[in-house]
Amino acid sequence: MDILNLNYAEFERFLFVLFRVGAMVIFVPILGSRQIPSVMKIGLMLFLSMAIFPLVQDRPMPEPKGLFELSKFLMADVTIGLGIAYIARLIFTAVQVAGTVVDFQMGFGVVNVIDPQTDTQVSVTAQFHNILAVLLFLAIDAHHYIIQAIVESFFVINPFEIDFSSITPEYMLHLFSATFTTAIKIAAPIMAILFFLSVGLGLVARTVPQMNVFIVGFPLQIGVGLLMVGLSISFFTILVENEMHAMPVKLMGFMRGL
Repeated sequence: MDILNLNYAEFERFLFVLFRVGAMVIFVPILGSRQIPSVMKIGLMLFLSMAIFPLVQDRPMPEPKGLFELSKFLMADVTIGLGIAYIARLIFTAVQVAGTVVDFQMGFGVVNVIDPQTDTQVSVTAQFHNILAVLLFLAIDAHHYIIQAIVESFFVINPFEIDFSSITPEYMLHLFSATFTTAIKIAAPIMAILFFLSVGLGLVARTVPQMNVFIVGFPLQIGVGLLMVGLSISFFTILVENEMHAMPVKLMGFMRGL
């Protein structure tokens, strides 16, 4: 099929693919960053849409009878694309929450840097962990899971039976709450050591009142915290990689819930 010479019916079906892919590209990790030029995003949307359309053109798609129905079905496609990207972004949210908690325990709570993906201020450790997560995301080809999920969504989701008020909100809330569990797992080794260090400093303050524990403890917490961040990189890598490999199951659960 010549993708550049579509009739009206085929162009209407192509719009459903374009809007679903476009919503995913805008919100997905890395590609959704504000640092990526808009021209590149638009080009990627068109390229992916043209590559996916021949694979799904024979699937049942809505046949709207007016502008209102067309807008309604396009909004449904946008929501599906955003949902797929949202599930992928939750992994990076867990990484940033873990880094923020660790920095608060270390005394880096007021030290923030700009995250190029979201253009917001994040803590130093969170940014370091976020860079590692991005490298892992690309190294294990996790972005292929998202593209595969977009293609499979046209085969799994029945466009005539989409119901966002059924099990989907509950499932998304479950994934959102699991994000904090993952964040605690990432930060747990460092938080545990810093907690015991704080307990030890408290005992020293009670037994040796002449010592200024605050002056001694502040650089000690930073040093031990940074040491633990380095030692826990292997644990961090394994945990984040497992979460990324579990992404297809979460994406399929989201699509089957519609």
